Amino acid sequence: MTVQELINKLQQFDPTLPVVINGYEGGVYLPKDINEITMAENVNNAWYYGPHEIGWPELMDYPTHKKFNGVYIS
Repeated sequence: MTVQELINKLQQFDPTLPVVINGYEGGVYLPKDINEITMAENVNNAWYYGPHEIGWPELMDYPTHKKFNGVYIS
């Protein structure tokens, strides 16, 4: 999903509604921040991990994987 696709989807809702994100093992959190980050593509195969990896020095562990930028809601 791109930022434009997210904006288009969010415009369908009441702008006063809160936004929530998944908790670690359950429940939900209110997001605290939005940042542009760099990720390594398709590095995780386990079903319980997302496929892409963020963070430093973790990105250095994947020198052959494609890197891309995205917007991270935390």
